[in-house]
Amino acid sequence: MTKTKHSIARTFLKSIIPILLGVMLFSCENDINVINSLKIDEGQAVESTYNVTMELTDSGKVSMRMESPQVDKYLAPREYIEMPKGIHIIFFDSAGAVRSTLDADYAISYSQSKIMEAKNNVVAVNDQGQTLYTEELIWDQNKHTIFTKNEVKIVTDNKILFGDGLTADESFTDWEITKPRADLMIDGLEDDSTNTEENE
Repeated sequence: MTKTKHSIARTFLKSIIPILLGVMLFSCENDINVINSLKIDEGQAVESTYNVTMELTDSGKVSMRMESPQVDKYLAPREYIEMPKGIHIIFFDSAGAVRSTLDADYAISYSQSKIMEAKNNVVAVNDQGQTLYTEELIWDQNKHTIFTKNEVKIVTDNKILFGDGLTADESFTDWEITKPRADLMIDGLEDDSTNTEENE
């Protein structure tokens, strides 16, 4: 009788072990599938926000305000936010007055390096009324500087300056064209046209 019980037990174990192994393998496959499904698609935003206004403060005072119709957040391969529909940035001085503004049709900002790239129809205006036009501008938030290697045009009260590349502080009050190409005197043009009319 005992031998029969042992025989039945062995037969039962032989039949149940493959079933248990199958269940375990199936569970592992399911777990792997779940993990794979949770992997981040590098081309897909993990979060999108609309009509965004963000502010940076310094000693309790607003130093910068950024507005954008759409902000998309990505986590891979490195965390960044993208503003595909453009940005409008206002820089303030310690008294709350506007120091400069920056507009662009597109921007991308990298969280770790604190580097922002503004692209396409980039326009920066400082409190002196000087206006910068370019197609790409990089803002280094750690160094509080902006720069570009692209072609630039700067319009002042009496000049239009052309060149390649520019470095400036983030308020665009202290700037320098890296490779100047031409200066166009606005006042001079007006004087020339007046003299021509008088001569005629």
